[in-house]
Amino acid sequence: MRSLLIAGVSSFLLTLGMSSIPAPSFAQATNIQEISQSVPRSRVAFARGKTSTTINGVENRIYVLRAKAGQRLTLNVTNLGARAGVVLYDNKGKLVKGFNGVNLGNGQSFSYKLPSNGDYYILGYGGPTYHSYEFSVSIK
Repeated sequence: MRSLLIAGVSSFLLTLGMSSIPAPSFAQATNIQEISQSVPRSRVAFARGKTSTTINGVENRIYVLRAKAGQRLTLNVTNLGARAGVVLYDNKGKLVKGFNGVNLGNGQSFSYKLPSNGDYYILGYGGPTYHSYEFSVSIK
């Protein structure tokens, strides 16, 4: 009886989409170099006179932006699908902060004072089933 109940509950949760699905392995990378060969890149450019932009997608992509020491980078996650995520890496490629849909990253914001000049990296990923992500990034 117990195993029948467990099987029934597991089937019910799976049907409702409430199972815990792990993030893609590259989304857990602690260094951007671990995944840079397999994920395309795009350079982030702000519109003239603007200090922020909004980015959305469903495909895995590394967004690269150039910034200076002392500037403040703010990352505001506005929408994440269940298997999507957004991860910030510093100019040396080291993990700074990550958000994912499993842990309800929607509406989360993070501000980081940049320690040095250079390129900073934001990984947007949609997982194997192309869940959407949307975030804004600003440099001031």
